[in-house]
Amino acid sequence: MPAIEKECKVISKVPGSLKGLKLLNLDCGDFTATVDLVQEIDIFDEGNEVVFVVSRDKPNYTPNDFCAHGYLFYEKKSDNAFVSLISLYGLLVKIVSNSGITSSGILNMMDHVYVCIKKLN
Repeated sequence: MPAIEKECKVISKVPGSLKGLKLLNLDCGDFTATVDLVQEIDIFDEGNEVVFVVSRDKPNYTPNDFCAHGYLFYEKKSDNAFVSLISLYGLLVKIVSNSGITSSGILNMMDHVYVCIKKLN
């Protein structure tokens, strides 16, 4: 069972700080996520409806989805929100939420996780 599985909307795509890197910004209602994507594997457009999944177990996915694995390595309270970071072997996933991933007991620090973004439309 996924630790996080939530329908989200791609609200923007912006160039990253490195050549060929895009930042995919997702609005998931009670949290936001920013995902580093290499331009060659960026399959998403602004406005896409997606399912954002973070799971300890490898989820089912298709060639039309983005899936990678890595580690939850950081969480800190910043202002009124928690910032959690997952490293997908260099690509970063930043999740900003009110309760935090480790603070709420969903995952533990340094858990090996899969992150998938699955297109709905």
